[in-house]
Order: sequence, then C-alpha cells, then structure tokens
Amino acid sequence: MKTVIIGGIAGGLSAASQIKREDPDARVIVLEKSDDVSYAACGMPYNLFYKDKPVEDLYALNLDEIRTGRGIDYRLNQEVIAIDPVNKTVTVSDTHQARQYHETYDFLVYATGTTPRRLDLPGFDAADVFYFKTLADTRLVKNTIYDQAPTSALLIGSGYTNLELVDVLYNMKITPVILERAATILPSFAEEIRSKVLEKLEEKGIRLHTGVDIIEKNADVVKTATGEFKAGMVVVSIGIQPNTGLFSAAGGELGVAGAVKVDRYLRTSLPDTFAAGDCAEHYVRQLGKNGFMPLGPTANKQGRLIGSNIVNNKAMKMFHGIDQTAVFKFFDLTVATTGLSERQIEESGYRYAKTFVDTPTRGAFPGGGTMRIVLLCEKGTGLLLGGQMIGQDVVAKRLDVLATALYKQMTVFELAELDLSYSPLYAPVWDPLLIAANNAVKKV
Repeated sequence: MKTVIIGGIAGGLSAASQIKREDPDARVIVLEKSDDVSYAACGMPYNLFYKDKPVEDLYALNLDEIRTGRGIDYRLNQEVIAIDPVNKTVTVSDTHQARQYHETYDFLVYATGTTPRRLDLPGFDAADVFYFKTLADTRLVKNTIYDQAPTSALLIGSGYTNLELVDVLYNMKITPVILERAATILPSFAEEIRSKVLEKLEEKGIRLHTGVDIIEKNADVVKTATGEFKAGMVVVSIGIQPNTGLFSAAGGELGVAGAVKVDRYLRTSLPDTFAAGDCAEHYVRQLGKNGFMPLGPTANKQGRLIGSNIVNNKAMKMFHGIDQTAVFKFFDLTVATTGLSERQIEESGYRYAKTFVDTPTRGAFPGGGTMRIVLLCEKGTGLLLGGQMIGQDVVAKRLDVLATALYKQMTVFELAELDLSYSPLYAPVWDPLLIAANNAVKKV
C-alpha cells in the first residue's frame, strides 16, 4: 500500500505517522512545499522575544526522527502542481533541484493548510509588509526586529494572531497600532468578553482604529480613508483561506468557506482521497454539520484518524467533530471560548439565556486574579450551548472543564453539581464555574 500526502505540517505528518504506526510495511511519501518540517505555528509570536532562539526550535520533530525513526519518506521543497485522480498520480515540482516528476498512489491525503488573505493594494508588496503565517514569515519579522530595530508596528486586522503580536511587540518596546476594517473586534465573542479586551488595550495605551478602509502604502506611511499612519513595520493579518486551488483544479468538491468538502470519515469527492486540517471542513457536533474552524489540535486529530482509516479502509471510523474550543493570551488575560457563539445560537433557532459573573480565581491566597465567565444555555432545559471566559490566573483549564461538559451535553443544572476540587491555593470554596452555573440556573 502506497500513500502520498500533500503537505507535511500538522494533519499531514499525523496521518503519515499513524499509517506507519499501524502498518510498518506501508509506503508513505510526504510532499512538503516549504523547507520546514512540521512545527508548532502557535508558538511563532513568542519566539520573537528571543533573539538567539532559532525558529527551528518550534519543529515538532527533526527530519532524521521523521525519516529514520518513523520510516516516512518525507521530502522538503516538493510542490505538487497537479493531481490526476483517474490515474491516481500527482505531478511534483522539486523546487530544490529544478525538476518535475510523477508519483503514483493508492491513497492520497490532501493537507495543504491555508494561505493568508492579502491586501491587493498599492505598496503592500513591499519588503516591510509581513503576513505572519509560516516559519519563513517568522524569520523575516524576527530579522527586521533585531536588525532594523523598529520602534512602531502597524497591525492590520485584529484576529487572534495580531492580538497576540500586540502583546509580544508591546513587551519588546515596539509600539503597536491596530487598524481594523470591521466595526469591532472579536466578533464571535460576547460583548461582555470583548469589552474586557478593549479595556486592556486602553489600559496599555494601545491605539485601536475600527471601521478603517486601507487605500495604499507609500514608504513607511499607510494611507486610509480616515487618515495616515506611519510605522516601522506592517503586519497584515486579515484572515485566511483554505489552500484548495490544486484540489479544485482536479475536480474536487469544495464546501464551507471554500474548504475541501469531507464526509464524517474525512473522505473527499475524489476517489481514495482524504483531507485533513486547515484546508478541510470540520464537523461541529452541536450544529450537526460541517463548519470551518482551523486549529492545530483539530488538524492533528483529523490526520491521525485518516491514517487509521487508510490502513483499516474496510472498517473506517468517523471523525467525532469539534466543539469550537479556542484560547489565546492577551497580556495578563486569558481569553477563551467553547461551544456555540450567540450568532450561531440565534441562527440555530434556540431560545437561550445568557448570564455572566465576575469572580476571584482563588481563595484567601496570594497570586490569584479575577475572571469573567459567560454561559449560554437553552431556555427551559438548561442545556449548555456555549461558554466564554476572560481573566487572570487559571482560566484555560476551567474552560476545558466547560468543553468537557459540552461534549457530554450537560445542562447548567448538572454543571452546578460538579464535584470540583477546592483549596484556597487553587480556587475559592465555590469554584468560578459553579458560581456561573448557579447564576445561570436562576435564569433558565
């Protein structure tokens, strides 16, 4: 059995590893377009802090571990330029040796990730404009910071990546300014959460401009419909799009947000072809249908399942799906979400109640903080639909408890009865989750 995998970062390497784990004799070829092996992209902003820490420290495995340790034929600088699903062949451009060749397959895994949306405006092809998406981007940004020592940075877009960069750059004494085209930031978060992020921006003296239409960039000045902004460097993060051009050109069907359409087994419309990770759809359990929320854990889970399904193609298993859990750091705050957003709840037709509480994170013990919890639940039944948190100290792991409750389809009545651990070092006698659940019970 021979499997060719297009893309070797998260989903691709996970699929390859699982195939070899279950069938050591299987032949697995991974074709990776870049010259970097699988890496932890979420660590890229924080690598900027350390001048002498190479970005290669973010590699999940080194090349020798992948090739020798796992027995995977992992090839760098190999760009697949065509898929022939009838003859089950891919055409590959070896950009390192400037040659082309063909590779046949029994099974194909499409794991090409996403590409950043670019500003197709005058001046935004300049060398001091960065799209912070890959390790190559990280190297460029890092070289600029340490070689040119900019004192300011203009961040276009206010998604997770740029908000993390705001935190990092501010602490590196580089003044960030955010330009956002929309009327507000973090649209999937409740206003009660968003307001705390805005308060933190104001506290730090960081300028946020919303409703901004960019016109052009000329030298170090970005011209907009509302004024001009000068900066030592520009980072554009205005969203991503699934990298599906190659798949579509081969006749493959696309789905939500232009991602590769997959079934519950992660099969695509092309024969013996699977798709994983950021380029593919993701089944959302609560919605009962596919959505698109590209994150590393999902890519790895999908890749692993695909590897198993290829080996066991007569007895495949379904992808369980996601609950849209995500978290990011913003200065001393942790911002986290799981389950459905208010917009998704309204679109699904639920009658729902929203409650929020502010509570300390620990008991009578130094080192704690405060946190805000927003719960969204169904009126009448109390079924937990979603939850969001923001605050200091232990927030992310409390969010994980909420994600577990969502997975098990618990109600706020059941959430209020959880036997959570107590010690003043870790929580008040009533854990913040229990306080939030009891508050929600009153409004169901």
